Amino acid sequence: MKTPLEVRLVDEARKCRACQWFWGAEPPYGDFPVYDWREDYPEAVRDQKQTTDYIANKALIKVRACGQGQVDPGIMHGCRKAPIMTVGINPNMTAYFASNAGAVWAYPNFSDDARYAYYYRHHNVYQESLGLDFIKRNIEKGTEIIAEQDGWLISADRCADHRWMLLTLEYVDGARKELEVAWSDKARFVILVNANAKKDPNKLSFRKGDVIGGKISGLAADSTQLYSNSAGYYQRYVYVLERFKKMMAGQPVSEADLSISEDVAQHDMIACASPGWSSKYDIPTERITKNCVIDRAFLVSQLVQTRPAVIVIVGGSSLEMFAKVFGPFLTDFDYFYEEETGDGEKTKVVKETYQLLRETTERQKFLHIKIGGYELKSRIVISPHFSYPANFVEHSRLSAAAWKAFQADFVDAARILKEEGRVQDNPWNSIVPILISGKDDAIREKLNSAAWDVLMAYYYDPIGMLADVLKQEYGAGRIAYDASIKRLKRTEGPCRFCANATWRFPEGCPYGKDTLTPPADGELEAVVTAVQTSGLVTKNASQNV
Repeated sequence: MKTPLEVRLVDEARKCRACQWFWGAEPPYGDFPVYDWREDYPEAVRDQKQTTDYIANKALIKVRACGQGQVDPGIMHGCRKAPIMTVGINPNMTAYFASNAGAVWAYPNFSDDARYAYYYRHHNVYQESLGLDFIKRNIEKGTEIIAEQDGWLISADRCADHRWMLLTLEYVDGARKELEVAWSDKARFVILVNANAKKDPNKLSFRKGDVIGGKISGLAADSTQLYSNSAGYYQRYVYVLERFKKMMAGQPVSEADLSISEDVAQHDMIACASPGWSSKYDIPTERITKNCVIDRAFLVSQLVQTRPAVIVIVGGSSLEMFAKVFGPFLTDFDYFYEEETGDGEKTKVVKETYQLLRETTERQKFLHIKIGGYELKSRIVISPHFSYPANFVEHSRLSAAAWKAFQADFVDAARILKEEGRVQDNPWNSIVPILISGKDDAIREKLNSAAWDVLMAYYYDPIGMLADVLKQEYGAGRIAYDASIKRLKRTEGPCRFCANATWRFPEGCPYGKDTLTPPADGELEAVVTAVQTSGLVTKNASQNV
């Protein structure tokens, strides 16, 4: 029997170096602190409990610090048969950013595929870091920037396309100092203090004689402490699970220990990390998308094997990338509109994210793949980006034109909303967000009923809307509670990810999926190829119109 698809993906994704922009010549980012475990399958990694609290520098385990290196491509986090899958663009390269937090982030560099697979199987809401003291001990002598007086780090402005940074310091006597620093991929410059642009006298960034920053090298140790830090992106869907359980009060699922990594798997379409996914970073996004999403089809392969009941796509940009390969299978879902270009051609533009959130939570939209004897039908939901808590605050969303009309029609109501700080700034687009804490918000009593009705027409509760989809799918029987495992029922089909001929995790497969008859050799791979081909045929046909 051939190696199962879900197992083969581990080696293929981990060792992929297809994108020369990431891996050729001198890589654009790095090197960064890397580590390996001192044992194969540490219980502490498996037993981390999810939380919505902010957790920083929580001691996890002692590890072997392995110096500095590049961040290996990643695979899906969690159980391969979880009924819910979230889909984003790519891992965030947290160590890139110029801060004392950026200095300590560390990434796994495992000695074999089994450790790598175990790490991603049990990854839930945490990212790892080393201790700041350990980083400080590895500053290269002669590269330090040492504080001449007490003062503040006003800013550390890093160039997005070069290893260069401008530091602005201000001392307590009012003197300002600007320092340029540059470094190589093998001797990275790091910031060791907190920035404080407001110059709070009670929150100095540094004292005279402190090391503000320097270049790091070495970082090798047989035993050093690794810490866990909660990450907002990974935590965001925990709120959805908790709201869903409240909606299901009185039913057994309301008492279930639903969690990220067990009931919710989290996948990135691009395997390699970067600090962002925008023109700011000069990333050849189209080429990388072709390499990773279409040609190598890591997401397609995993999704075909996982068969999730619900797919939560994180943001409009993620949907646009997702549709490059799955577009032909997004049935009855008008997720874009056409816009005229300057040369008379038409281009597809993905709709605004919150419009898509409403459309996909109030109406059923599906990814429907039916190829030969294989069929998958997954509910598609579009969510605001998980990285930003403000995206999930309850609010009403008015366009600039609608807000202008509201102010003209409801002068007193607009004044009250402004005076009470409900009208929010929005640097991203022309939408005017107005904070409204539910349909029983106390401010309702201060507004006339017509103004309130307008606000309710544009009201969003993103957490509640996403949770309601789970309630809908539960009612439809597409997700269900399994009392035998006290979790949501696993998806259809076998899985060998946790127990196979190459490795067996100590806990094996707690859901018995490794005992089921595997698909015939090449069966799932043929479906993957057919999905790839459908996407390419559709794209080429549209280009020839």
